[in-house]
Amino acid sequence: MKDAMQKYANLSGMLYKLCSKKERVRRQCLKLGRMECDLLNYLDQAAEPTCMNALADELKVSYSRVTRIVDALVDKKLVKRYPSKKDRRSWLGEITKKGESTNAKTIVDFLNLQEDIINKLPENKIEEIYKNMKLYVEAYHEALDEKEASL
Repeated sequence: MKDAMQKYANLSGMLYKLCSKKERVRRQCLKLGRMECDLLNYLDQAAEPTCMNALADELKVSYSRVTRIVDALVDKKLVKRYPSKKDRRSWLGEITKKGESTNAKTIVDFLNLQEDIINKLPENKIEEIYKNMKLYVEAYHEALDEKEASL
């Protein structure tokens, strides 16, 4: 059992490093920071103007930090910002067409990467590998959720 725990701990570390590297490559391709990518993706998913406070809450950053992130995206013409018509003190952020296409490009790039990875796997093992990885990830989530609930 101890050997299995160490092997899975190593696998978990390898997956973490892999995901981190994937994110670095994605951001380098787009010339965006991690928070800029996250905010752009959130606005694309929201598909409607979103107030700065909601963006700050979603990204778990301060209002001033989200303002700087939005400023950078406005400068790159990926996001537009304007005052709310309902509350003059509130500002809204909205993804632009350029922002949508930039975000869509990351999705296409990611799917192309997945195709490259799948092509490197033995064809007769692709479904088995998927099922086993999915089982591992689900167990990992469940264990982390239980740990978090106990804190």
